[in-house]
Amino acid sequence: MNSAIPIIQVAEPSDAAPLARLAEKTFTDAFAQFINKSDFERYVAHSFTESQISSELLDSATSFFIAKLQDKWVGYAKLYQSPPPECVKQLPAIELARLYSMQQYLGCGIGAALLEACLDYARNREFKSIWLGSWKENHRGNAFYTKMQFDIIGAKTFTLGSEIQDDYIFARSIHKIL
Repeated sequence: MNSAIPIIQVAEPSDAAPLARLAEKTFTDAFAQFINKSDFERYVAHSFTESQISSELLDSATSFFIAKLQDKWVGYAKLYQSPPPECVKQLPAIELARLYSMQQYLGCGIGAALLEACLDYARNREFKSIWLGSWKENHRGNAFYTKMQFDIIGAKTFTLGSEIQDDYIFARSIHKIL
């Protein structure tokens, strides 16, 4: 474990290739063992290509944050400005679409540092709340969101290939202090 404080930076379009590699690695490490292999491979092949990440980086509704320890990329977060589900009542709201860190850095404060950067971003743009969907079987992630003062406010489904997964919808006020 590394006890250094991560540096958080906003991703630029020129970061597409390394961000795509980080996104694929962290998602694969977190979920590959739980999902049908062919469904998983199709999802990853579509969602984490350099061109897909590049497109997202150029989308004005999307913001990525990269966590670095020394010069190593160890995690990232993605915020997405989209219409929230009806259960999100504190508006305007922004979605925390992704929050991942490298497996060897879990428990080292990477997620908390990324979340704080996301909250600062949202606060500076006058969002009132932040929401996310998280697979109900993602016990470690769900415990983290609870620790970070998110509340379960609803549920939704997420389709990954032929699998339909049940997700919690979490939300929290932007103005709560971590």
